[in-house]
Amino acid sequence: MGRDGVMFSLLVGLVWLTWLTVSQAEESLKLEEVVVTATKTPHLLKDVPVETVVITKDDIDQSTAQTVTDLLRYVPGIFVRSEDVPGISAWRTRIRGLDFNSGYGLVLVDGQRVKGGGMGEAGYGLNQVPLGMIERIEIVKGPGSALYGSDALAGVVNIITKSTPDRTIYGVRTAYGTHQTKLGSLYWGAKVNSLGMFLQVSREDSKMGKYGYRKNRDERYTRNRVDAKFSYSRGNIEFSLQLAGEEQKRKRKYLTKDTVRYSDNLKIRLSPALKATFEDGSNLQVRGYYYDWDFKTEEYGEPSGFTPRTGDMYYKDLELRYSKPLPMDNLMTLGAEYLREELDYNLAEKKINVMSFYLQNETKLSAWRPLSVVIGGRLDHHSTYGTEFCPKLNLMWELTNRTRVRASIGRGFKSPTVRQLYYKEPFQHRRFWIKSNPNLKPEKSWGYSVGVEWIMQRAVFSATLFRNDLKDKVVSVETGETIDELPVRSYKNIGKVYTQGIEVGLRAAIFDWLLANLSYTYLDTQDKETGKELPYCPRHNLAAQLSYRFKPLGFSLNFGGQYVSEMYKDARNTKKTEGYWLFDVKLIKKLSKFAYLSLEGNNIFGSDYGEPERDWWGPIWLLQLRMEF
Repeated sequence: MGRDGVMFSLLVGLVWLTWLTVSQAEESLKLEEVVVTATKTPHLLKDVPVETVVITKDDIDQSTAQTVTDLLRYVPGIFVRSEDVPGISAWRTRIRGLDFNSGYGLVLVDGQRVKGGGMGEAGYGLNQVPLGMIERIEIVKGPGSALYGSDALAGVVNIITKSTPDRTIYGVRTAYGTHQTKLGSLYWGAKVNSLGMFLQVSREDSKMGKYGYRKNRDERYTRNRVDAKFSYSRGNIEFSLQLAGEEQKRKRKYLTKDTVRYSDNLKIRLSPALKATFEDGSNLQVRGYYYDWDFKTEEYGEPSGFTPRTGDMYYKDLELRYSKPLPMDNLMTLGAEYLREELDYNLAEKKINVMSFYLQNETKLSAWRPLSVVIGGRLDHHSTYGTEFCPKLNLMWELTNRTRVRASIGRGFKSPTVRQLYYKEPFQHRRFWIKSNPNLKPEKSWGYSVGVEWIMQRAVFSATLFRNDLKDKVVSVETGETIDELPVRSYKNIGKVYTQGIEVGLRAAIFDWLLANLSYTYLDTQDKETGKELPYCPRHNLAAQLSYRFKPLGFSLNFGGQYVSEMYKDARNTKKTEGYWLFDVKLIKKLSKFAYLSLEGNNIFGSDYGEPERDWWGPIWLLQLRMEF
């Protein structure tokens, strides 16, 4: 047995040891987190009928993560392949074998869609919000198109930011680390009578690049951001307003030629909301959303094969939602949504309108043991593709007070991206050209899952079987054409693709001072047209976190490890990565009731992510001071 096999066996043994230990524990595990993403109505985590995972503020503070994608690394069913550095792209983050970068997973901020890339790629923005601004993250797995429409084909990630407080609070974070990384933030919040306020300013500055380390260039990345929230309540009326402004700048200097690339991005987000609650328990919500992203990337000096990009993306959304309790333990939710997306770009100009209506009913039956049923559907009319209907059915059966079985079936769809459809001319991307295909069809899918959750006295164990069947999946293909002696790629719909597998998760308080989080995913994928596996979809993904807290001295030590098996790098299955290990560590010292000092290391043993021929940042260290009052 090789080194990887031995370490894999040791980690599996740790999982088994944890299982034996927690099954004999005595204290009850708290599952009282309230979640809202799965059904757009509040549920306790243990009672939500749709499979949901929550990352809490305490999880974030204790973790070694510097980005949202790294927080997701330990969630069953999610595969993250990127270094954990400020400003890094999340372009190879996948949920159940389908990547966020191409729009198979929907990213929300406070329940509303976000975009971060006018090209329609990578802009689903997992890393748009600084960790210090996040209150919790809700991950809903399985088709979400019945509530959220396009892009929720494989799941939804809802990043929920800090709310206005009930008292005056303020705090500061500052950090310095490897590659001249400097992070800082200040926040203040208060409540005066019925008016709540919260304000945070933050800055990131680093020499680390968007797509990782490259020996042939120097980079500098900065991000300045302001977040503000206001809330006002009077009687049964609640009003809120959120504003966010962000400036990103990048400079890339090539060392092998006289070329400099500059990128400037300005993002503005405005979100008002109004909620009225009535005496019969029903409520009416109206939410608006405006997003403007101005972007410009240009090069000076010797040409490097890059197509300049300049433009504006506007994103406008209005949603009306009404929920009402009905007799016989039913809760009905119906809503309408209007979405307008405008792109004014040197490579494409387009306006897209989507009008949607959705209806959902939640009920609880008690024939033998309680059975929760969620049934619903959404009708979307797309200005390009016409009408799509996506139904869903979710069941949760409480076999015992500690055992729950969840099952789901749902239809999803995904519109092709702007890059895939609307670019007016080919553009150069490193060593090849890409041109759009205006004849693409939307992708359609059916998703299925069945899982069991066992709530022990100090732990929660879960196991889930899942499958996604996709039709008309959009893939990149060679055209046989060349421009300036470089190949030209385009896009086409292929026949059918499936992803299927098993997810296992265990979250446990082994002792009062030792917490564990373990996850394993087995993944099987295939393009039925070619018989090949999908690229960057490892068969095995095993991750573990241990958190040791020694309260008398105010210390906590957190350790994370991940094993990823080999996987193909291309659609033709001619190139493979090696299996690899990744280890992180974080030491936290409580200096006082209000102050914490931490030292965290990511990839501490310098993993090459299974590709030794590529350049990587290697170990990354960060020293951070956090004060909260």
